[in-house]
Amino acid sequence: MKSLSINTRKIPLPLLLLCVFIILIPDSLDDYERFYIDDMSWFALLIPCFIFSYYLGLYGGVFAGIIVNAYHLIWFFYEKKFHSEDVIDETAALHIGISLITLSCSIGVGALAEKLINRQLKIQELNEKLTKMALYDSLTGLPNRHYFIRELENALKKKDQSYLMFIDLDGFKRVNDRYGHEVGDQLLIEVSRKLLEIENEGTFVGRLGGDEFTVLLRGVSLHQAEAEANRILNLLQISVHDCKISASIGMAMCQPEDTPASILKLADSAMYKSKSAGRNTVNLVS
Repeated sequence: MKSLSINTRKIPLPLLLLCVFIILIPDSLDDYERFYIDDMSWFALLIPCFIFSYYLGLYGGVFAGIIVNAYHLIWFFYEKKFHSEDVIDETAALHIGISLITLSCSIGVGALAEKLINRQLKIQELNEKLTKMALYDSLTGLPNRHYFIRELENALKKKDQSYLMFIDLDGFKRVNDRYGHEVGDQLLIEVSRKLLEIENEGTFVGRLGGDEFTVLLRGVSLHQAEAEANRILNLLQISVHDCKISASIGMAMCQPEDTPASILKLADSAMYKSKSAGRNTVNLVS
């Protein structure tokens, strides 16, 4: 996981071109003769080493330090031999020393960069956990009330024909009283799993709390909304030992003047009418 995260950090093209320039033209700065120490321009090797170390972490630093310095030392000694100069002299010692310095620095920067990357990953994971805690129900994993209302508000702004379903389980209290809250929680998880079977690009499922669930159908006709409601009724025919579970559904059509609070209230009222009508039914408020 860690190495994948490091490798996905891409080096910007301008920096990559700069690295190539410095690596392939090692004596480009020597022509300016600005430095009091001969061949000091070789310290420019630190630039590609630092860049690779920062973006690729410790392994990138080691790789850059070895490859860049090996290339330049080979190039340097080849030039000396080509010009029939002494291979080992003060200049060679300076180049070897600079190579060791750049290698050490690139490794050090790579190690620091990797620690920084790891810390950023931990912060990212923490932010994702906090986001999940803020927007999702801890038991079922469905979007919570806050998240659902936000989606409902967005749907109302778009003014597409949408329907809101308010779902309340029939017989949930009896399951809790007879078999305990642990069995009740498992029932809620099972209901959530079944509701997710209908979820698609235009359908958003949430849990308001307790045994109350909501479904937002976006961009559908009345016929499609009724078909989805009947499908949910069939999906939520669940047996828990000797208890038969069903659902009462209230459905309301979203109007341009509605707010999340008003449309939820309408759907909630329609759901109670379903309860009064004998449960396991759908009541539509248009």
